[in-house]
Amino acid sequence: MSTEPRSTLRDRNRARARAEIVAAAHQLFLTQGFGETSVEQIAAAAGVAPRTVFRHFPRKEDLVFHRHAEHVGRLAALLEEAPAERGTLDALVAALLGMLRLDEGPSDGAMLRLLDREPELQRRDAALVADHHAAVVTFLRTRGADAQRAELLAGAFMGAVGAARRLVTLAPEIPPREHLAAAVELLRALDWPPSSV
Repeated sequence: MSTEPRSTLRDRNRARARAEIVAAAHQLFLTQGFGETSVEQIAAAAGVAPRTVFRHFPRKEDLVFHRHAEHVGRLAALLEEAPAERGTLDALVAALLGMLRLDEGPSDGAMLRLLDREPELQRRDAALVADHHAAVVTFLRTRGADAQRAELLAGAFMGAVGAARRLVTLAPEIPPREHLAAAVELLRALDWPPSSV
């Protein structure tokens, strides 16, 4: 008989069900489009009832942005943990890479192209970018930037990241990390706050 606590087993089953629903949804979104995919189709593909999908994901777009809060929290935590001696821009890039986990698998930009053509998803994506921007501003303030400088530098950083992300869809033959590296090189010319030491 298993000695694993019931709550842990329940949590693992819940996480597995969520992952299966998300995988089914993404496959359908990519093959037939977000607007053309119904929750009933997603439920059938995942082998669950529609009410199960809604229990995990109250809105259909939550299936695309299900890790929004996790990503924002992870970025903020990684920035907070950045070594004081690491340069500000390098700390931002390291935190971004840690959040995105680009090494977990190749990206052909398919999900980004989906975002580009779905206005409903673009609104949620803009909220995600705004939350990341706020985390970057907070970090820059801890590095000594005043409010104006923090906003401007955060805008430059997020704009460059957004451009690199767009390049993933325009030039998918180039790894996303290379697009990001090119953006970072352009950012190095800016007057970043010094490291905290």
